[in-house]
Amino acid sequence: MFEDKSDAAIGFERQESSEKSQTFANIQTEIVVHEEEEVQVVEKKSIETQTIEEALKTPDYNYDRLADFLKRITPGVLQFLDEQHGSNAFDDYDLGINGEPATNVQLINRLNSLEMSDFKGKISCVTWSTGGGTLAVGHSATHHETWCNDLTKIQFFNLSKDNLLMSQPSKTLEVSSCVTSLFYHPEEPSIIAAGLFNGDVLVWNLRDELSVTPLQVCTHGDLVSQIQWNQRILKGASALVTSSAEGYIFIHKLMVNFTQATLNKRYKIAKEKNPAEKARPMSAGGTKERAQEAGLCITSFDFSSKDQHLLVVGTLCGGLYKCKIDTAVSIEGDENLFDPVIDEYDRHKGHVTCIKSAPTQNLFVSCASDKEIRIYDFDQPASLRIITVENTTVQLMWHFGNQDIFLAYGAGPEIKFFNVKNGRALQKILLYSDNRDNASCLSFNPKREMVAIGDTKGNLEVWRMPRIITY
Repeated sequence: MFEDKSDAAIGFERQESSEKSQTFANIQTEIVVHEEEEVQVVEKKSIETQTIEEALKTPDYNYDRLADFLKRITPGVLQFLDEQHGSNAFDDYDLGINGEPATNVQLINRLNSLEMSDFKGKISCVTWSTGGGTLAVGHSATHHETWCNDLTKIQFFNLSKDNLLMSQPSKTLEVSSCVTSLFYHPEEPSIIAAGLFNGDVLVWNLRDELSVTPLQVCTHGDLVSQIQWNQRILKGASALVTSSAEGYIFIHKLMVNFTQATLNKRYKIAKEKNPAEKARPMSAGGTKERAQEAGLCITSFDFSSKDQHLLVVGTLCGGLYKCKIDTAVSIEGDENLFDPVIDEYDRHKGHVTCIKSAPTQNLFVSCASDKEIRIYDFDQPASLRIITVENTTVQLMWHFGNQDIFLAYGAGPEIKFFNVKNGRALQKILLYSDNRDNASCLSFNPKREMVAIGDTKGNLEVWRMPRIITY
């Protein structure tokens, strides 16, 4: 099927061509056309003008009307200039190595406001005027065994050109009882209000140098626990909100250049709202009878920065009550008396000493004699955080530059700073003085970047505090 076979070789002749194919093409560029055009600038013309000289006319002056005008505005202008005198907004602004403002806390003044007085007690209240040029200082006895009839004083200290507190008061007001609360009006630099241990609420207009007679706004049946100016709840008028140990909150309307006061609303934290309180405590002095159906003993209150009708009220028995003044219901058959309580927060184990609402957030902080500082959300009954401290905290205050920082002080000389977001204490900044006794009051001066501190021995300190603090 398969077999071997061989064939002869087959060859092909070689064919070569030495000629190469060529192709020719001509390329011609287009002719470039040049054009020229003359340009002529626009013709300009100059014209000279000559002003006409007119004789100056002497204006007519009514010197009598000018004098009346100057007499009318001079007191207000001088008061404003005094308030603004010596303002140095950037004195404390110092850039550190990393470019951030450096924290510079410095004690610049220290004096005892009771050295020249027979009255020996504590500085109970300090408040700076609206312009920051004057510090008002109120005094009180450290302890009351009977009803208070102490003659105490409210002293006013001015700042010098170098932003130092003068050693002698520029004005002194005498009051018939210990001062429990003292506040300048937030917008009117000459208006100041005080609450007294005997229940009186007084308002002075300091613009009139000849008269020091105060306007008596009201008289509570027990000591005034707190007063607060409020510019939002009464449209077009200043409201002064006062609370007392007998369980009432009054809202007063100030009118006619603070010469008249009317009672706008009365509220009472009703006793039945607190089943834990079996019996009312005795009157502070034991000599005055309480109202037959007194409310809970109010120790502190503060309005929300978000809702102008919402406030939190603290009581002697540790209660924290959420209140609404526009939805309050009448009680005891009295159409002029209302119970504002709408809810209750987790209670403290001791009496509430202070409540402060956050300036911009929906939060508030509270402290009590149980040595706890609590952080609450207005919409939640349970506390967000609980801070345990070594000594009883008497007062709280928000820092004027950093709205996440609040201060706590009371028993002991230390004034501590806390961050409301995490509840932690700031270790790098501390207002501490070896000569200070228990801190009793504190007030910020945002115009001069200062803080005034009073203690239970009558010592008054002024510290330089920058607006921006690092932590």
